Amino acid sequence: MPAHDEELLISACVGSLMSMDYPIDRRRIVVIADNCSDATARLARRGGAESMERTEPKFAGKPRAIAWALNQINLRHWDACVIIDADSRVAPDFASALGRIAPLNDIVFQANFRVNNEFESWLTRLGGLLSRCRYEVTYPLKQSAGLNCPITGNGMGFGANLLIRDGWSAYSITEDSELYAIYTEAGVPIRHASGANLFSQEPRSLGQGATQRRRWLAGRIGVIRVWGGRMIRSRRISWRQKLDAFVELGLSSPVLHLIVAFAVAATAFLALPGRSGKWIAIGAAVSVAGVAVTTIVVILRHPQPWRTLSSFFMLPAYAGWRIIVVLSTLFTLRDTTWRKTARTSSP
Repeated sequence: MPAHDEELLISACVGSLMSMDYPIDRRRIVVIADNCSDATARLARRGGAESMERTEPKFAGKPRAIAWALNQINLRHWDACVIIDADSRVAPDFASALGRIAPLNDIVFQANFRVNNEFESWLTRLGGLLSRCRYEVTYPLKQSAGLNCPITGNGMGFGANLLIRDGWSAYSITEDSELYAIYTEAGVPIRHASGANLFSQEPRSLGQGATQRRRWLAGRIGVIRVWGGRMIRSRRISWRQKLDAFVELGLSSPVLHLIVAFAVAATAFLALPGRSGKWIAIGAAVSVAGVAVTTIVVILRHPQPWRTLSSFFMLPAYAGWRIIVVLSTLFTLRDTTWRKTARTSSP
């Protein structure tokens, strides 16, 4: 668990990991107190976890902290390593559920991500809805189709054999997207551990969310630059996997997908005369059908469907904010500084 000044949330996270119903001698819980100036390391040890303290301010950030810690762990004693963010909690059967997709040694996997503050505001409701769409519908469908499941940084796991063979190979500001591209291009299967539930905070304000979105967008653009050509040329994956990987890296946000589709449809309809413009507009509209169907499926079995639907009234404002974030990101692509998302105490 990489943690930078996480004294606000570290105890709850460690407590949930220590409470897993899994044999103690078959698990190891390690907190990487990375360039901390608070009580993160002390609170982690008090909760029962191991604490590795790292002080390298010139090489700060989650990827380097993970690489540093992995170099000190004998991975041959273990089947896999799972990365958990400090603002998270795991279900009691988390480790047992990972065992259901064993053997883990030679695969990458992603735990089932849930939002623990989903019902706090319209913004967290939209975030919770997106999480449900991905993890309850989209990712299971990908698995059924033989496609790799994206990894999201929190709850991602790596077989020990892969780490022994390749080491930690991602150091960008979005190490999860980079690792997804690396392992997908190499033909390594990435599984969805649907029963291993992980609960994390959704940003409660647009200000909190902006830091994340800028990092994600800039990082994915960088990954496509570096790995796009390699994935296209790869002989280890099918054309379906190549296409799906580009969609995941390029249009992973449904809201951005809707904005792009609307812009393409409007431009084609207004600027291109005759059938060509109409067909392009229709194609753009059809491209969002999957988003619409997935949303309907999730809403139909949502615990609070009407209140969640009411949050859709804020979508125009949210879409405008996303456009501003995208534009500001495009002007600062060379800034690869890792920035921590602001935390608030868990409910």
